[in-house]
Amino acid sequence: MKIKKNIIEIIVLIGVLILLIHSTDPIIIGDSQRYIDGNTLDPPFLSNVIMIMLSIFGTLKSVIILQTLIIGFGIVYFTRTISSIFSLDALMMILVVVFLFLPIIKFYNYLLTEPFGYAFSLLFVSFVIRLIYNFNTKNIFWSSVFLILLILLRKQFIFLYPLLLFLYLGIFFINKSKKTFVKLTISFLSIFLISSSLIFLNKNLNSNYSDRTSYQNQDMVGYGPSYFTYIDSIYISTKKDIQLFENINIQKTLTKIFEEMDNKKKLFKYYDGRGHFGVSFATIRDYSHSPLIDLANEENTTVRELKKQISVKLISANFGKYLNLIFKKFYDSTWLFVFVPFFMMLAAVIAFVKFKSQFSLLIIFLSLFSLTNHSIIYLFGRVQPRYLIYSDFILLVFLFIIFSVFLKKKFKF
Repeated sequence: MKIKKNIIEIIVLIGVLILLIHSTDPIIIGDSQRYIDGNTLDPPFLSNVIMIMLSIFGTLKSVIILQTLIIGFGIVYFTRTISSIFSLDALMMILVVVFLFLPIIKFYNYLLTEPFGYAFSLLFVSFVIRLIYNFNTKNIFWSSVFLILLILLRKQFIFLYPLLLFLYLGIFFINKSKKTFVKLTISFLSIFLISSSLIFLNKNLNSNYSDRTSYQNQDMVGYGPSYFTYIDSIYISTKKDIQLFENINIQKTLTKIFEEMDNKKKLFKYYDGRGHFGVSFATIRDYSHSPLIDLANEENTTVRELKKQISVKLISANFGKYLNLIFKKFYDSTWLFVFVPFFMMLAAVIAFVKFKSQFSLLIIFLSLFSLTNHSIIYLFGRVQPRYLIYSDFILLVFLFIIFSVFLKKKFKF
């Protein structure tokens, strides 16, 4: 009887142990070295966790063990939370656990932000669900804690600020009182001030170190929002747009870049089907690097400022093409996770206006969680599945639960 009662914990523990027995060797790819070295390009959470674990255990394997255990805890807590709300039977809970385990099989030992991000997303959504159905200080506190951790983990999670504002407005409409308003206001302001202060503190503490490392010099590399919008702007433009710039040096540099992209057929005008932008992305990024550094030296400025200047002018002149590109980004990749939550949100908003129910607010939150996450990637990033796991797997779980509960009531299984 005890085994049946704790079947979720047992399955997750077995799964975690299998993964850790298989390998605790960290897979270091792409951006991993940035987190190991410590930098000001990224929010401080992962770099500091790596530093602390290395100082205690002296090996990166300890980071892999920690993040895998936290993922396991996140899956258990999330499953128990939705089970308490929707009264799931043992079979349903097992299916949810297995489904939530699928993404971590691939990336549990990657030394990137994804493992912690996945775990914290599960815990954040769990406490939001509890907050919607049981408004109290404990649930406000823990949902705030995990939201702060997400913001301190990846810049991508900046979308959580407006999402939280919508969520708190919905909660206030359900629980209208001065006490509710005060608690939610304190929570929102605390989240913003704490996360902003910690990020600012990290930049100041690490600024001297970053300046000594060319890889981490974000002004020369050109990191920031314009890092991605620059690539978008080159992709949608043509050689004739060079005339938009009065600076002769900028014209010469852009001429070189556009001629190379024309020769390799990497621009929007050569669009030849799904995924073309993803193929062009790396070519535009890599080829632009040296010419822009040379131009920055000539103009006594930074690559980041040049990318910002070029992006604004080219996107403004080709705004229709830019909107078309944004559409193609989601159509070429994960369009289903845009249309489905969009229509879920519309239906839930109508229901919420009529009934102000907790369930409709939950659906609005989950839909916006997916939509805003996708939107930030389409606007300021390259569409990759690992950037979308935080919202998409949670959304799929809820679709599964909603259909299961509906069918069970409809047909009385």
